[in-house]
Amino acid sequence: MEQSLVDQYCGAAHESPLTAADYDQTTGAMVTADAYGVVAVTRQGENFPGLIFMPGGAIQGGAAISPGGSLVAIGDEHGTIAVFNTWEGTCVFEDYAEEGARPRPIKSLAFNNDNILLASLAGDGVIRVFDISRWELTGKWNGFGGESISFNRAGDKILAIDALGQTKLLDIVSYEMIDLEMVPGGVRVARFTPDDRYVVTMGQGSISLIELPEGRIVQSFTARGNSGMLNIVVSPEGHQVAAITNRSVHIFSLPDLQPITSDHHGADEPTQAAVWDWRGVGVGGTDGQLHRPNTKPGLPPVLCVGGFGDFRVTTHDTKVAVWAKDRQKRPFDAKRRFIETRIDRDGRLLLGLPDDGTGVQVFDARTGRHLLDCGRDTADTIKMEVGGPIVAAALRDGGIRWYDLKNNTVLELPWVQTFALSGSGTWLGVVTPRGEVRVLDPSTGKDAIPKPEPLADVPIKLVSFINRRPDMLVLDDEGVMGMYDLTESVTKEIPAIGQDVLDFNVQVDRLWGITGGDYAAIRFQEPENGTATVIYCHLRKGEVVSEVPNLLPYAWVDPETGNILQPARGGALLELDMYGQESKVSRSLPEGEWIVFGPRGVLNSSDNAGV
Repeated sequence: MEQSLVDQYCGAAHESPLTAADYDQTTGAMVTADAYGVVAVTRQGENFPGLIFMPGGAIQGGAAISPGGSLVAIGDEHGTIAVFNTWEGTCVFEDYAEEGARPRPIKSLAFNNDNILLASLAGDGVIRVFDISRWELTGKWNGFGGESISFNRAGDKILAIDALGQTKLLDIVSYEMIDLEMVPGGVRVARFTPDDRYVVTMGQGSISLIELPEGRIVQSFTARGNSGMLNIVVSPEGHQVAAITNRSVHIFSLPDLQPITSDHHGADEPTQAAVWDWRGVGVGGTDGQLHRPNTKPGLPPVLCVGGFGDFRVTTHDTKVAVWAKDRQKRPFDAKRRFIETRIDRDGRLLLGLPDDGTGVQVFDARTGRHLLDCGRDTADTIKMEVGGPIVAAALRDGGIRWYDLKNNTVLELPWVQTFALSGSGTWLGVVTPRGEVRVLDPSTGKDAIPKPEPLADVPIKLVSFINRRPDMLVLDDEGVMGMYDLTESVTKEIPAIGQDVLDFNVQVDRLWGITGGDYAAIRFQEPENGTATVIYCHLRKGEVVSEVPNLLPYAWVDPETGNILQPARGGALLELDMYGQESKVSRSLPEGEWIVFGPRGVLNSSDNAGV
């Protein structure tokens, strides 16, 4: 199962609630799964998941790693169970719910010690045991509930919870059902200790310890004043058990079940997914991450990205991270969620468009200091740009407003249809109501050069400057792209005469001129599948050189490098070259770490990124 560049060094592979997790104490292998059905496997010796895939439907507890870490079992909401080889990702066993049968979402899975038997607990109350080497159903028990199932070390008994919330041992050889002492209030989760001497159970607010083989309760603990327990996990060596609540992880000693410590786990909205691995207890959250007590929280998934030259921006809920020359600066809290961001080519000013109906916000990109609120009439703006000290935004009721932060001035033109700023902020290209293009001086709002000669009697729809060159691109209502060389218009004060470059038969919504003057890029939407396509053309040859489809609708092109930027799984910004090949990933990792890498390896990383 080939991994893409974006799946490498993926410390947080999930962007929906983490719903299942399992850990193999002998090898350190781990599997996590989420409500979207994404599965991530971290194999022996790996610091990051080396296998990320989506086998089927949503997962609600049905994930297990085999002893030795060579296999992973996944059960989804449809009742499909599949077992995969963790080294190649090959499916080695599969079982489907019968067509028309009662729904049976898989709640829990467990391997026996020699990886031949797999037990499943389904939502229909049936426990099924499969011989995965023969693809056979070998056992079936009805009338079970709870949220867990597990084999003992010998592999001849299954620990289960009946429909009344009481623990049972199922002998898979004799089919005998062995009752354990009744736990007052019932049980939702039950675990063997690693030596099989005890069973630890969890109720709504209590933990009980049952000694084997007698099946008697020998210790119990009832919490007072808590909001209920979500799960319990036993430490790998079997000397402690952790109870997870909505806020905290409570550690108890075994077998005396005495409280040792309590810490906040850091998950704002914890799920029932939890593991106890070599690093301690990890608690799943609705943000798709494993949260650990006393560690720095990681950033949420990426909402939107931006970039220009050496600089990149990723927004994570209300947090904003600026990347300068493949190094992440300390993220700052913008107090709002942004759905679009822009940064100037010198990395000084950052724009953010909030999703709460407020206007464009301006920050110092180097410090995170808030500089300007552009006002509610820039809310939901269709375009905002920054170049040098100039910030410009289209207004809700038409026209544009721009701010010269160097001279502390504000100018507004109500008749402008669309606009573009040069990368230095020297020129402001605007389109008039008649569809003609003019080039203004942002410091005065007056013409910087004579009005360029129209290429045809067709209104201009889009305008863009070529980065670091005195060239301007226009696109008219008929999809024809033209280019102006403004050099003589500046030096001789004569109107620029342009030339047609290429005719596009698509509804273009964005136009970029790339540094060097050889290439331009356009973006258009594919509404039937909710994606976007970026087309690159050679300006001198007047021909299309590449087409990159299946992008996110808001994919952005860096005018300096020509790379396509868009959010990606695992807190990442993915860069694609003009041929659609993955060229670089800038990723925020759990616990405040980060990494930047490309096809040839790591380009930069924080000190404790684990690479």
